[in-house]
Amino acid sequence: MRVFFFMWAGLAALACFSGQPVQAATYSQSYTILINGVPAGSEVVTEKHEGGNIISSSEHEIFVTDGTETKRMAFVAKTVLSKDSARPVSYTCRYTSGGSDDSYEVQVDAGHISRTLTRGGHTSEVSVPLRPDTVILDFNVYHQYDHLIRRYDSRKGGRQMFADFLPVIGSDIPIALTSLGSGTIPHPNGMLNVKHFRIEFINIFSGTLSVDEHGRLVRLIIPAQELEVLRSDLSAMIDHGRNR
Repeated sequence: MRVFFFMWAGLAALACFSGQPVQAATYSQSYTILINGVPAGSEVVTEKHEGGNIISSSEHEIFVTDGTETKRMAFVAKTVLSKDSARPVSYTCRYTSGGSDDSYEVQVDAGHISRTLTRGGHTSEVSVPLRPDTVILDFNVYHQYDHLIRRYDSRKGGRQMFADFLPVIGSDIPIALTSLGSGTIPHPNGMLNVKHFRIEFINIFSGTLSVDEHGRLVRLIIPAQELEVLRSDLSAMIDHGRNR
C-alpha cells in the first residue's frame, strides 16, 4: 500500500520563476495521475488573482488499492498565496468521499502558522512559529509544485531547502529542490521546452519534476511510489517507461 496516497489514513489516515512577473489572467489546468503507468486519478485546478493574493482552487479524485480492494478518495482544496512573495496565506482541504467530511484549515498570521483539523467529528488545533522558508506542498495536491517553483531562486540555482508544512501532522518536514537544467518533452504540437528539477522529501522519498517556461508543472515522477503525474495534454503521448 502506497504511503503517498494513504498519508491521511496512515497518520491518523502562472506563474513564473523568481524575479519574473506573475501572469494576470485566470489559469486552469488538469492532470492525469498514473500508478505503474495506469491511470488512477485526476486533478483539475483553476487560479485567479484577487486583491494582493493568488487563489488556487482544485478538485481531486484518486483510486487507491492495496492489491485486493480499490477505494475512491476525493477532495477539494484551496490555496491562497501572496502575489508579491508567493508565500502561503491560507490553505483548506475537505474530503468529499466516504461521507466523513473530514477537513483541515491552515492560516498564516502574525508570524505563526495555525492548523485546525476535523476528523471523525473531532477537532484539534496546533500553532507553530512561521519559518521564512515555509511552503505548503501537501501530499496528493500536485499543482502546489507550481507554488514551490515560484519560491525557487533561479538566479542562485543549486540545491535549495524549504520547510514543507504538512497540515495532517501540524508540523513541517525538510524538502530540497535542485535544478537539473533544461530539456524537452514530446507534445502534440512538437517538442515542449521544460526545466527539470529534483525534489527530495528528506528521509522519505525523492523524484523529478519538469515545468514549462512559466514554471507550471508538466510532469512529476516519484519512483518509490510508482507514481507519475502528467499534464493531461501529454498523458496520451508519453511512453512512461522509455521517456523517464
